[in-house]
Amino acid sequence: METGSVNDLKTYVEVKSCGDILPKKGTNIRSPYEHQKKAMEALDKINKEDSYSTLVVLPTGGGKTYTASMWLLKNAIDKKKKILWIAHRQMLLDQAAESFQKFAYAEVVPHISSFRFRIVSGASSHDRTIDIKADDNLLIISKDSIGRNIERLDKWLEGEKELYLVVDEAHHSTAKTYRKVINYVKDKVPNLKLIGLTATPFRTAEEEQGLLGKIYSDGVSDGQVLRGDIGITYQIGLKELINRQILSKPIFESYFTEENYGDSLGLESWERIQYLDNLPDDIASQMAESAARNKLIVETYKEKQDEYGQTIVFAVNVIHAIQLSALFKRAEMS
Repeated sequence: METGSVNDLKTYVEVKSCGDILPKKGTNIRSPYEHQKKAMEALDKINKEDSYSTLVVLPTGGGKTYTASMWLLKNAIDKKKKILWIAHRQMLLDQAAESFQKFAYAEVVPHISSFRFRIVSGASSHDRTIDIKADDNLLIISKDSIGRNIERLDKWLEGEKELYLVVDEAHHSTAKTYRKVINYVKDKVPNLKLIGLTATPFRTAEEEQGLLGKIYSDGVSDGQVLRGDIGITYQIGLKELINRQILSKPIFESYFTEENYGDSLGLESWERIQYLDNLPDDIASQMAESAARNKLIVETYKEKQDEYGQTIVFAVNVIHAIQLSALFKRAEMS
């Protein structure tokens, strides 16, 4: 089942719910940045331990998925070790599958002829937990799907002595479902290599930072910036990547819509927004369905199209993205 396609660096990738990936011939034309090389080198210490749990902290746009997938292709896939990749959003699942397919070159995985991946979530374009097969090498799965059907991992994990478990946007790891999955897998596999990917390791409530440190405990003696004894293998900040001209410096402009959201939110909801970067569903829906607000977004870009140039518009959810896309197409700017 096709979920989308991406054209990056003139490489077409068709993302499906499952399939066999055959290593590509030739040379990967994408070279990692220096910070990505250092992150991969830092992750190499995992291979020296039986079990390991640590964070890789890169800012948004710093290439977390690329860095992790490149390292895992070489250190897990090529050595016929299974990978369980967990995220909470469909976009992140597709992005991970795309990255493994795009960068699976024979020079990176010289010891295998192919490997099988599977994406599992509640989306109609993805497989279900019942579809999981014992010979799946790379399982990319939503935390809710596996949290509700965790026993479906049993046959897939049977006999595995070592496993790589990746949690995307790992600052969410303190949530009950993530902890349930991590602990379940840890009980089934003797040597678990747990890698958390995040841009914001401390965007959890203060009382939860100690819990995050218990989940990711290795790396605290490596001279990294720490808080709450959280184990971090590699970390680099947004300002540093901006100074290196890898990321652009953001320029903020404010526009007033005269619309109010969240007047009735309680303290708990505000804390979730602050620490877990999630808008409540009802607030997100109100924002997405605001015709006046959406019109302002499109008209603002249209008026300054020459100044803004090629850019990215962030939507609050999938429905909002679809509505904005329709408006941009009507304005002949798709």
